[in-house]
Amino acid sequence: MPATRCWFLLAGVLNISCATAPKPPNKSEAPAPVAPRLEKMREPLEVLPLELFFSGVRAVAKSNESVTIRNTGDESVAVSDLVIVGARAATFKLSDLPPLPILLRPNQSVTVNVGFAPPAAAEPGVHRARLRIARSGQDDGPPCDMSALVTKGTGRSSEPALRQVLETLGYAPDMAPTTPVASDAKAGGEVRSGLFQHARTGSVGLYVVARYAQDEVSSYGTYSIESGELVTSPMGRIAKGHNQTLNPELDGEGQTSFDPGETAFGIFVQLPKRTLYSEDQRNRGGLKHAMRVYPLRSRGGARVPDALLVAVDEDGDGDFQDYVFTLVNVKPAQQR
Repeated sequence: MPATRCWFLLAGVLNISCATAPKPPNKSEAPAPVAPRLEKMREPLEVLPLELFFSGVRAVAKSNESVTIRNTGDESVAVSDLVIVGARAATFKLSDLPPLPILLRPNQSVTVNVGFAPPAAAEPGVHRARLRIARSGQDDGPPCDMSALVTKGTGRSSEPALRQVLETLGYAPDMAPTTPVASDAKAGGEVRSGLFQHARTGSVGLYVVARYAQDEVSSYGTYSIESGELVTSPMGRIAKGHNQTLNPELDGEGQTSFDPGETAFGIFVQLPKRTLYSEDQRNRGGLKHAMRVYPLRSRGGARVPDALLVAVDEDGDGDFQDYVFTLVNVKPAQQR
């Protein structure tokens, strides 16, 4: 839900003056009416984060995230209730609630915890809900949306489809094929390029947003061709035990941005026995088209400017959700 908007209408004043001199009358013209002006009043409540993401196996996964509600206005705000609403509200639980109602004075905040622990009977798939902030005598405050990807297990047959991964993360799911696609087949909507360059001067962002693969040590990063030689630049190493999850944790801090300058670059994923590249011609064996690149689109279908989605198939089964990356401030560098 969009943040509540409060508007004030400032009325224009119409001034009309008339002179009363003898014939012929000397009339002064009235000024043109002032158009009504609308001013947007700043929403006094700030909610951070605006969206939470969870993932895990039903009856096994347990995690918590905190949400902070702060009064950034100049007057006190009365919060009458905090409740999770939506068709899948039962998937999430609130804890550490303050006594309600609560009066938040200027610059005062309150933090609550949102728990995710899908029961054994939870239906696998995407679960969405939101935190409703009810205010006494006013419209609701800005919500915190929450999305969770619930799976029934960790085996290959229990893994979610790429479409479900994208939907949970807030991207348009129709970018992904509806069924597994052979690694050597092109799918509709793909960007026909395995190399990229920055769209604007400055840093490029590379984020691993999902991993549904075997639990083995793996790393990823970028590569470029310098003096005819392939040069790799590792950016992250995914921690063991984070192989069936959204937003997997890294082993160490990792790196999420770099400045490629004017140099074109590709993406690589290094596995124990082989390395996968975003350029087909660099892949060996039967798995040639290991990465599919799509324009990144929001859940509503709008194009995210200068952003791409990179979906990786590490074993040739055509699911393309073994690794999922987002690239920011990029554009295709060449056709292939």
